[in-house]
Amino acid sequence: MPFSVPENYFNQFALQIEGQIGYKSSKIREMIRPWMYMAAMFVGILIMGQVFYNVNQNKAARNAENYESYVLSQVDETLVADLYVNESSK
Repeated sequence: MPFSVPENYFNQFALQIEGQIGYKSSKIREMIRPWMYMAAMFVGILIMGQVFYNVNQNKAARNAENYESYVLSQVDETLVADLYVNESSK
């Protein structure tokens, strides 16, 4: 092979580049990072809570509609008509 790479060149490559450009991590950034993660976690929990609340409200509304339909299906129409006739004749 005409080309060769020094041994362990790529293992230390990132550290060498950081040393050449003088990259230093900011203290402020390191202090804010855990708070950002915590804020993101709370936002996620709030969004999940809102979704679960909406699903529960939709389910309750659907159950109320189903109950009303069930009750109306159990009523005999002739009995209702007789009730109205008897009430109006009094």
